[in-house]
Amino acid sequence: MLIRYADDFVCAFQYANDAERFYRVLPKRLKKFKLDTAPEKTSLLRFSRFYPSRKRQFFFLGFAFYWGIDVKGKPRLRRRTASKKQQASLSEFYHFIKAKRSQKLAIWLPQLKRKLTGFRNYFGLPDNSRSVSKLYNYVLHSLYKWLNRRSGRRSYNWSNFKKMLEYFQIQKLQVSKRVIHVDWY
Repeated sequence: MLIRYADDFVCAFQYANDAERFYRVLPKRLKKFKLDTAPEKTSLLRFSRFYPSRKRQFFFLGFAFYWGIDVKGKPRLRRRTASKKQQASLSEFYHFIKAKRSQKLAIWLPQLKRKLTGFRNYFGLPDNSRSVSKLYNYVLHSLYKWLNRRSGRRSYNWSNFKKMLEYFQIQKLQVSKRVIHVDWY
């Protein structure tokens, strides 16, 4: 099985021998087209529903994929925001808020809302609600902190802060209910 997006791809094999052979031949094949593999992104990993664990995970397009057990005791493919991507997003939001804090709210809070919506649209999958909630809570606390540092006195208490969020329609990020099931043959 080959899963590809632009120049990133994941290959899955039923048998370890096939995977090892592919892994050996891939760099040689790509060299013919003057391409290289990224050593930090290229690895051989046993990824099986029969060994569910977060220890056996791979990273693809900003997500960490791993096998977990659902409420019925069946193995399910799970995904969450990769920790590096999550930290980068937290840092990006923090620096955005810090840089914009002294500007008029009407100018930059709609931008913040669009950034939050974009994060939710990409990472808002059913298995990923914790990562999305963590980011939203972090953004709210960062926003509260930096808005209250704009002058010599506090600009907002939590009650007024919530009213301001309501005014600019910055709502809690809801994870979509769509469920994607992957059948492995």
